[in-house]
Amino acid sequence: MFIVDPTLSDDEIGAIQQRLQDLAVSRGAEMKKIGPWERRRLAYEIKGRREGVYMLAVLRAEPSVVRELEQQLSVTESVLRHMSVRLDED
Repeated sequence: MFIVDPTLSDDEIGAIQQRLQDLAVSRGAEMKKIGPWERRRLAYEIKGRREGVYMLAVLRAEPSVVRELEQQLSVTESVLRHMSVRLDED
């Protein structure tokens, strides 16, 4: 999950999604789902923003790929926060 700046246009949000998806797939990950979850008010101000667009990405990948995606999210200025969670197999 990651939170992007709410002032971004749909095209800019789509570009971030596409860049992450391309990176994951090129490294051998299986992208199951990526897209906007909801727009919410943040509990506290982050980078001068009180709201954010929550994005959800579900993928199957090796730990090295997840670390690379996290690094990419941390250097993207329009991403306010990100968090990776490992899900159990269903």
